[in-house]
Amino acid sequence: MTTEQATTPRTRYPRAQCEVSVALCTLNGSQWIEELLQSIAAQELLPDEIVIQDDCSEDDTVELIEKFADQAPFAIRLEVNQFRLGSTANFATALARCHGRFIALADQDDVWYPIKLRRLIDELELDPTVTMVFSDADLIGPDGQDLGQRLWDARLIGRTLRKRAVVPEELFARRALTTGCTMAVRRRAVAASLPFPEALENEAAPMRHDRWLSLVAASVGTVRALPESLLGFRVHPDQETGVLVGAQLTHALGRAASAVFIAPVGQSNESHLARANQLEAAAERANEMGDFEEALTLEAIAAHHRSRVQTSGSVLDRLRSIAEGVRVGAYGWDRLGMVAVAGDTVRSVRPGRGAQSEPAVHSAPALQGEPAPENQIEGS
Repeated sequence: MTTEQATTPRTRYPRAQCEVSVALCTLNGSQWIEELLQSIAAQELLPDEIVIQDDCSEDDTVELIEKFADQAPFAIRLEVNQFRLGSTANFATALARCHGRFIALADQDDVWYPIKLRRLIDELELDPTVTMVFSDADLIGPDGQDLGQRLWDARLIGRTLRKRAVVPEELFARRALTTGCTMAVRRRAVAASLPFPEALENEAAPMRHDRWLSLVAASVGTVRALPESLLGFRVHPDQETGVLVGAQLTHALGRAASAVFIAPVGQSNESHLARANQLEAAAERANEMGDFEEALTLEAIAAHHRSRVQTSGSVLDRLRSIAEGVRVGAYGWDRLGMVAVAGDTVRSVRPGRGAQSEPAVHSAPALQGEPAPENQIEGS
């Protein structure tokens, strides 16, 4: 157990007081929030409550929510932060306040299709071992027009997810596969995920709330991927983390692939150590829930991240370590895994590769990063 894990206090998550909660975080969302709330009010299966955590909006988002609350067909539990938390910590706060047996996450700028909540909750009700279910989405523009593309395909994960009805923890450990607004989570998985560990906020390789939830849910239960599109996912310039399309995506992919090879060794090392700490934190949660085999899987992947930290040792030893990682499948067998192998190899043999010889720089996007566009292309 890392020091960070040991100092993360755990408190008992209270029992459910209702069936379905929606956890919604807002920040300056006045342009979109009314359309989202109306789409939730039009659900075939209505939630019992929407728990809203506003992160110090400076527009009239809060006033619009309060206006909607006057005629909402369910409880609106709004809380405004005293200071700005950031999206990951804000969602942790919202999730901790939810009363539902099942909790669906929402983003302020999307549009839910009427069947969304019923479809997700039906899937959770069908099998008590399922701890999370998430769907695909249609991409829509700022004015709501259909962009003719699905979310999974835009994030380059459609082929991976359509091959698997059940997504194992190993895949979530290697790559970000979920988007929070598409998911619903069983209360037991939320309880296992809270409180979020400090390791998630490491600037070298931050892990967002939706990936952390997915990782823990897959470690303590079963996560299902539904290839159906259950909402309109809005793409616009002001979104904090979104999806790039067309020429933007092509350019971002090129920059991210280049960064694998040219990133300073110090930056790469910090990224691997950050990811190892996060995976070890998830393994600890799995151990607490009695899911020991899943914990061992996460610990093995974390150990591989630590083995990829480059020191001033011999080039031959480093290359042997990479070869062994490939032999046992530690990098995975997909395209991104092979890119990671190539990047480790280049960093091992190029001059000045010692960990102390280059400063850590976080300005260039890399496959290890979490913010957009890396949430589309992150690899192991």
